Amino acid sequence: PVAAGERVTQAAVWRPPPGFIADFHGLCERLRGAVFADCFVRAMAKAGAPAAALAFARSRMGEAYLEGLDEEGRGPVALAHVAYPFRANENSAWVFVNAIPDWIDVDDFASLPRAALAATAAYRAIRTRYPRVMLWPGGRGRAGPEREASPRGGVRFIVSYRLQDFCHACAIVGHARFAFAFDRRGKFLGARLLAVTGK
Repeated sequence: PVAAGERVTQAAVWRPPPGFIADFHGLCERLRGAVFADCFVRAMAKAGAPAAALAFARSRMGEAYLEGLDEEGRGPVALAHVAYPFRANENSAWVFVNAIPDWIDVDDFASLPRAALAATAAYRAIRTRYPRVMLWPGGRGRAGPEREASPRGGVRFIVSYRLQDFCHACAIVGHARFAFAFDRRGKFLGARLLAVTGK
């Protein structure tokens, strides 16, 4: 994550020029580890990325850059649209920043109440039919998740996930929706399961 206490701002947003990724691969694709990360950041700088964008990329170990930031002027929590150009799948991510803690990736499943999911009748019915069912990220496009006032005050975001018959390319057999809630100060209150639906 970014350095503790350091807010992510619009100054860190960067949109690569056409052909950047292809040019980058020509320079860096044979490198690994920290050397790869340094090469990526240098390539960003050469392509005109501002200092804040370079700092953000360094904070992600050279694996990602910030392609958008939704602040909406409604409290401390912002939604970062983060691009991971080198992943085989799920190249776009939604991350809550400027909160407490300062980096909450909606697809870090450790923050989800998986036991609550497994306990629902709808999920059990799906699992009976598809024993290998697995939870996968939903689409993480520019529209962002639904945002609404939290019943406890503050704000919450409604995030959808796919239930798939085992693999990333396998059939979608349902969906699960979770609410990520924050108090007025931006403290993360946890994620709560809202609904499970079959396809």
